[in-house]
Amino acid sequence: MTKQTNPPPTIVVYGDDEHRKSHVLTEALDNLLPPEVDRSLALSSFDGSQKEDQGGPTLARVLEDLATLPFLSDRRVVLIREADGFISQHRERLETYVQAPSATGVLVMECRSFPKNTKLHKLVVANDGETHECKKLGGGALVRFVVDEAAARNKRIELEAAARLVDLVGQESGTLAAEIEKLALYAAERAEITAQDVGTLVGQSREEKIFAVMDAAALGRLPNALRLWRETLATDPNAIYKAVGGMAFVVRRWLGAHRMRSDGDSDNAVAGKLMMWGRPRDAESLLRRQSPRRLLAALASIAQLDSQAKSGTRSIETGVETLLVRLAGAGR
Repeated sequence: MTKQTNPPPTIVVYGDDEHRKSHVLTEALDNLLPPEVDRSLALSSFDGSQKEDQGGPTLARVLEDLATLPFLSDRRVVLIREADGFISQHRERLETYVQAPSATGVLVMECRSFPKNTKLHKLVVANDGETHECKKLGGGALVRFVVDEAAARNKRIELEAAARLVDLVGQESGTLAAEIEKLALYAAERAEITAQDVGTLVGQSREEKIFAVMDAAALGRLPNALRLWRETLATDPNAIYKAVGGMAFVVRRWLGAHRMRSDGDSDNAVAGKLMMWGRPRDAESLLRRQSPRRLLAALASIAQLDSQAKSGTRSIETGVETLLVRLAGAGR
């Protein structure tokens, strides 16, 4: 969003991603009311979640503020946060207003829902207004969001490292942006945020504990694998519910590393796929011990354990230990 000589008369920011909505609102207000403008004179702000007698917006007050000539500013801005109820209550009057808006007022509304098939949405767009949808991201879009957040701080981050950050932190864009801020500061003068930075600074997730258990078993370190597994159960009661999915994820990642090696990728790239940055020897040892054939058999065993656990015929705890023993044993 860039500063405009003729700003839109109506701006609606909507969706379920609170961080991105906040970012868009901040940028919109900065464009409408630059630093030299006294916002106490040019901005009226209402909390739409409040009742009218508690200071919430009334239609009469909103329209009056929009029509009031600005003082020491080019325009007046009326902002309504959490405007869903206000929009529902005054939809028809708002439909009339956006077709003949104030020449010097800008109505900005933030809400969770603003369906594109409604008459009001269509009228806002048809009459030079702006709508900004900020729905929660997922999958590749969330990874790209992380990459863009890094770029906004003049840093690069590889897609794999960005994806790993999403795995560790979750899908809340605000939390991811905060973590990227910390990682950018941690990287200091370096131009790139690395996967190792992510692993070092963000911390160990519940899934990573399972990854450590699996790596130990795959390298033949059974006592260490069993100890880590029991420590995980003792310190994280919810780990049991993530174990099967985490194990399957790890095995698929190992299969992906085999494909990379077959394609001639570098030892460091393969080690990165295994999350063994700077440990190419361990990566080579793991892949040598765990052939694709063994890994496909392990996936079948994990699927069987999942089915048995859901039917109540086998406990996940003992089933995981059996799988760890099999992984740790010498095989082809």
